[in-house]
Formats: sequence, structure tokens, C-alpha cells
Amino acid sequence: MFFHISKAIQGVAFFLTSLLAIQAWAAPDAIAGKAKAQVCSACHGENGISTVAGTPHLAAQPPLSIFYQLLQFRDQRRKGGSMEAIAATLSEQDMRDIAEHYSAQTPPSPLAGGDATKISQGQKIAQQQYCSSCHGAQLQGQKHVPRLSGQSTEYFVTQLRNLRSGARADMDGTMASAARSLTDEEIEAMATYARSLP
Repeated sequence: MFFHISKAIQGVAFFLTSLLAIQAWAAPDAIAGKAKAQVCSACHGENGISTVAGTPHLAAQPPLSIFYQLLQFRDQRRKGGSMEAIAATLSEQDMRDIAEHYSAQTPPSPLAGGDATKISQGQKIAQQQYCSSCHGAQLQGQKHVPRLSGQSTEYFVTQLRNLRSGARADMDGTMASAARSLTDEEIEAMATYARSLP
């Protein structure tokens, strides 16, 4: 009798463990992500294009990039206004769903009529710094590396300065190392170049 009860308990335990594993690895759901992203839209915009100064556009960002940034905010490895508190309320599944929603949105339109000299200078610096080796040929991002093309100029400048100074931690030190040699003028030129890209 004890043997049969023990086997039954093991069976139930296996079923529950399997169910939890399936839930833990559920595929990201963009529809669920849209609902979960309502709190995000106040700053980042409903479709991931922000109208708030200094706030990044999330539209068309690689989902893994958004997910990793939310993890960093949740774990207090990255600071950003109210982002730490918001991320602390999200499960990892919530983060994946939100990331999937924003990654499916149309990217911001390139800024027309930008300073041609700055754009050219920014492109040259980006080539010298090998930005495309991680961020993609048009700086569109890939895997866990964020999309820079079309990004808010103010946000781009602030983040690169923070990486340069060490105020913002970076996952593996690559960005901090790249930013260390850049002047404010060069950072602004790169931001202008990135904003001009589709």
C-alpha cells in the first residue's frame, strides 16, 4: 500500500515539476506583452516610440536586449529613475512578453535634415570603433545587443557618457572600453549619425 502511495506522490510531483518547467519556458507572447506594457507606455510610448526627453525608443529593439536590460534594472545592476521599481514587479515571463511586444513594433523613422557634417563624422567614428561588429551594419541591433539606429539623441548621448564615466555598468566591459576614448563632441556626432539611420 505504502509503495503505491509513494509512486502516486512521485507521479504527481513529476507532473507538477514538468508543468512548472513548461510555464518557466513558455514562448514569449506579444499580445500578452502589449497588455503588460501598459505601465511602460507612459514613458516609452504605446508603440515603443517615446515622446519623453531622455527616454529610449523600444520599438524594434531585439527582444533579448530588452529582456536583459529589465533583468539588470530588477537586480539593481542598472539605475534609471523608476525602472528599478517597475522591473522588480515583473516576472521573467512578463519581461519576455513585453520584450516580444516592443520588438514587433515599427522602428522610429530616421530624423530627416540632420547636420550632414555631424552625421558624416559620426559614421566615421562608428566605423573606427567597429560598432557594426556588435550592433549590426546599420546599427539595428542583434541578439542581446541594442538597436541604436533611430534612437533618441539625448538618450544615446547620456548613456554613452555614463558608460564612459562608469556611472552605468556594462555587461562585459566592451562598451565602457569603447566609450572611454570618446570626447563629448564625438559622442554627439555618433548620436546624430545613429538618429539618421532607418
